[in-house]
Amino acid sequence: MNRRHFISTATLGTAALALGSQAAQASEESYQNVVFDAQNPGHWKAVESLHVPDTEIKDGKLHIHTPHPMSEAHYIVSHTVVLKDGKSLDRKTFNWKDKPTSEHTLPEGYKGLVRVTSTCNLHDFWVKEINV
Repeated sequence: MNRRHFISTATLGTAALALGSQAAQASEESYQNVVFDAQNPGHWKAVESLHVPDTEIKDGKLHIHTPHPMSEAHYIVSHTVVLKDGKSLDRKTFNWKDKPTSEHTLPEGYKGLVRVTSTCNLHDFWVKEINV
């Protein structure tokens, strides 16, 4: 997959995620094997544990780590954080030499849903929802 096509696909995935869970629930079947999570790993079930991001909130910061090995041929491309209202809070991109770990400052006093994404150059777009 070339970089331009990958960025376009990742951007569309982020936009779909920003539409919120109501839209996703209304057409859940249409996202099958497009957007993945721990409960719905689709055709990537064998590699789910390496792609779903681990999250921790400490001192108003969201820490994300994807337990994925990084190589030039296969790596985590980015983490994205989207708030409950669909606002894209932050994005961290990686190259294959990086550790797939990022830190994001939440708005002061923020409570509610946060969607975290982890995008793999070979195994697509993974989402984890957490409540703060």
